[in-house]
This record gives sequence, C-alpha cells and structure tokens, in this order.
Amino acid sequence: MKKTLKHCMAFLLAALLITCFAACGGKDGSSASSSENSSSKSEASKDESPSENESSSAPTDTGTELPLTEEPVTLKMWFQITSACRGNMTDYNDNDFYKWLEEKTNVHIDWIMPVEGTEQESFTLLFASDKLPDMIENIPSNLVYPSGPDMAIKDGFYLRLNELCEQYAPNYMAIINADPQLQKDTITDDGNRWAFDYLYKDGRRGNQGPAIRKDFLDKVNMEVPVTFDDWHEVLTAFKEQLNIEIPLFYASSNNDGTSGNGEFLTAYGTAKAFFLDGDTVKFGPMEDGYEEYLSMMKQWYSECLIDQSFSTRNGILDDDLILNDKVGSLITNNTYCGDKYYPSRGATNPDFNLVGAPVPVKKQGDVTHMRSEDRLINGYHIAIAADSEYPELCVKWLDYQYGEEASLVANFGIREGESYVIEADGTYKWGELITNNPDGMTQNQARGMYTTMNAPYEDYNRVMGAWSDIQKEAQNIWCQETSKDDGVIPVSVTMTADEQDEYSSIMSDITTYVAEYTVNTIMGQDTQDFASFREQLKGMGIERAIELKQAGVDRYNKR
Repeated sequence: MKKTLKHCMAFLLAALLITCFAACGGKDGSSASSSENSSSKSEASKDESPSENESSSAPTDTGTELPLTEEPVTLKMWFQITSACRGNMTDYNDNDFYKWLEEKTNVHIDWIMPVEGTEQESFTLLFASDKLPDMIENIPSNLVYPSGPDMAIKDGFYLRLNELCEQYAPNYMAIINADPQLQKDTITDDGNRWAFDYLYKDGRRGNQGPAIRKDFLDKVNMEVPVTFDDWHEVLTAFKEQLNIEIPLFYASSNNDGTSGNGEFLTAYGTAKAFFLDGDTVKFGPMEDGYEEYLSMMKQWYSECLIDQSFSTRNGILDDDLILNDKVGSLITNNTYCGDKYYPSRGATNPDFNLVGAPVPVKKQGDVTHMRSEDRLINGYHIAIAADSEYPELCVKWLDYQYGEEASLVANFGIREGESYVIEADGTYKWGELITNNPDGMTQNQARGMYTTMNAPYEDYNRVMGAWSDIQKEAQNIWCQETSKDDGVIPVSVTMTADEQDEYSSIMSDITTYVAEYTVNTIMGQDTQDFASFREQLKGMGIERAIELKQAGVDRYNKR
C-alpha cells in the first residue's frame, strides 16, 4: 500500500473537522438525521412514491455460483452500528441474515465494530495502521476519507472497483446500469467506482419534517399550522392556554440555532448552509432571507415559544420532555408520529397524538425547496482495501447481497410467520418479531438482529408496511407538491483533494462563527448587525468556499 506519513497526517488533521453522526440517528424523535437521511437524492423519484405492494426493479440473481469459495475464508470488515440498533448482539455474527449469508457463501466476517461514541476516532485510526481491514464502511460527511474517494484510491487505501465490478458484480451492476441517475451517483468525478453503495429499490421519499401534537390542537380548537403566522398563533396558544413548557422543540446536534433539514428557513429562500438555486450554489447565512429567519426566531425565543435551551440540547429530545407533555411540536421522523409509539414508551397522556405538519411558508400556496430529500442511495458505502488479499472475493460477497435471494433475506429475514409474513397478494411484510417483538426489543433492535438495519438493496416497502395511516400521511404532507427538495446539494458531489483542503481550512472557522452569531442573535445577545456579519463572512473567505462547492457541482452535472 502506498501509504505515506504525509498522507496519514493529512487524514488525521482533516478528520478533526468532520462531525460524526450515529447510523441510527439521535434519541427518539430528535431532529438529528438518521443514516437514512444522509444520502443522494433521485430526480426520478420526486414526482411519485413507490407503491407499497409493487416493485418496478426487482433484483435478480445473475449467475452467482455458491459457495463463493470452496474453503472457508475470513474477511475483516469495519462497520459501525449504534446501541439503539445493536441491542444484545455482540456483532453481526449474531444476526440471522449474516449467519445465513455465511452458510451460503462460505465467507466468515470478522466484524470490527467500534464502541458507540468512538466511531470517528476508530475510523481515523484505520488509516494510520499498517493494514486496513478488507472492507470499510463509509458514510458521506462524517465517516469518509477527508480528501475524497479519488484521493483514497491514489493514496493506496481504497481499491478502484470499475473492472472488478464489471467482471464479478453482475447483480450490482445490473441495478446501476438500469438507472442513469445511479450511474451518475455511484462514480466519482474521475470516473472511479470506489465502493458498493447501499441502494433503495424504487427509491425512498423524504420521511422527516415538522410534527405537532394534534391532541393539543384540539384542546385550543386550532388546525395544523401552515404559515409562519399560523405557527406563531398555535405556539402562543400552547404556551398561554395549555402552559406547555416548550411549544416548539428546536434543536440540532450542532447547537447552531437550526433544526432538521432547514424546514423553518426554506420559505425565506435560504438554508442553514450550502444549497442550490437552480444549478447555482449559495450559502444560506449570506442570503437576505437568513436575516428574516433570525428576526422571527429571535421573537419566538423572546416569547418562550421555542426551547430556551436549544443551544445546549445537542439535538437530543429527553424522554421526560416528550413523555410528560412538555413539548408541543418538533422536527422528527414520521416513525415517531401517531398515537402508538410514544404511548408505548410511557407517555403519561392517553390522548397523545403526534401528526405531521407542512413545511412552513410565508403565505399558503408558496413553494419551498429544502426538505428531507428523496433518495435512490442510502447512507452506506462499502470500500475495499487496496491491500486486501481477497479483492475478488470481497466483490463477489458484496454483489451476492444485491441478488434476488439474498436481497429478500436481508430485507425480511429467514423466519416465515415471525420476521415476515406473505400477504394473499404475494407481498412480503415484517412480522411481529420485528413490529411487536415478544422479547421487548425496539423495532430497530429486532430489525438489526433478524433482518438488517439497512439492507444493501433496501426494499423500503418493508418499513412503509409497518407504518400507521398517520405515519404515512405525515410523509405525504412533507412531500407534497409545494414542498420540493431541489435545493439540496447531492451527496455525490465531491471536491478534489486540493479543493477539499482549502475548503476545510476556510469553513472550519466560518462554521463556528455562523453558529455563534445565529445562536446569539436568536437569544437576543447579538452585538453585530446582519450587514456586518455578512461582510465578516466575506472576509473569512466564504465567497471562495462557494466557488469550491460550485466547482464540485459543475463537475457532478457533467458526469
């Protein structure tokens, strides 16, 4: 491997700038994104959602010969999974799917799973070691080679997979070659295929947004809010009539005065960081609308309509707050909506009912451009080490999981009548071993043990099939025609190593400065007006950072 001290030191320094998010997100109901929220979007999946009962791109097994090796082989794989998903598993060798997979392929995996909270450190240290494990999980924007996948290949860490995939990955490449968007999103600017991407069969619509207590709305005789004025009236009623401690729980994992996917900024034509206006990259805090956003949030904070501790919550919604009627609304995943989830967790109010609310707008009928985006690609990318002794076997082992047989087991498990049931029309759905686990496991824990938390070729209908009508309606509300995701920069946009180094140097200080200014302004402790704030951003190099982002977008659009 062509590792050098210079490259290792550059990696270690750059990694200090990366924020690590858990694969399963924050605590229940928090606004921190899950791994299912850090993925590339699909232009093709915007206009219509996949049917629960239909599949237009079913996987096929294209000539895979089993076992993959006559003699048993052990491969090492670095992979992170949080305690919320791991449950009682030591590692994935306790998982039904991977036990089944080992029997089929004759390949045993020696899992390297870091202790929760040490993922970033563990990932970074991989590249300072003498030898990488055979396969390494990457998640864009947190667990990824800082100089980009092209440089990871040039530096001798990751294997270029183009030819290997064409020769030994027929299942995976059949899926990729059938979709122009996937062809674009699964290669780099240099044309390198650097990893196996976890994919969504038929796509997946955004599943996160504003949610509000419908039982509280009924008590104050009000409707689900649509405009900012509606929100102000509702939050005020929650505060004054119901004495709700936190009418709007509004906190991010970065404590930066924003939340979710910018749902409360987008109506002002801006975002909390970089976004697209057509094909043009802009930086949200530089836009006029950001000042309007700050003004509104400053007012709401002064009236105690938003969480007074938003700057220290780390995006975590404590059980005490949500289970004891102290929160009226929040940004959350639709899994937590409805009248079942939180009551099952111990909510004290028997009338508890959390429902989706539209992304707020200035006036009804306005169109917004930022939300939890639609996707074809999930947040996992499995790279193969350049010095692996078994590169072909790694490719074959990964590819088999995209075929018909393995894909079905990864999604639904091996226990018919328990981990899955087959409906009269032939549709597969999770069984009560997953949805109502007799051993008291959460759905994520049962999913992690008996199927997979995230299948390499994910049939998202397995998740949707477990949703209530309220949860389905929440997604429909967030993804309605007036709520678009075309302002989201695709995660597959990358920079060159030199661009990334320059960009990281600029943005390390800017990110801190913007967060401090935003928080101080909302809390009424601002000592600088917006014009001066914007000028200071220019002095710190934000215009150059925008140029670097734009260069990456331009190259992506030419792929």
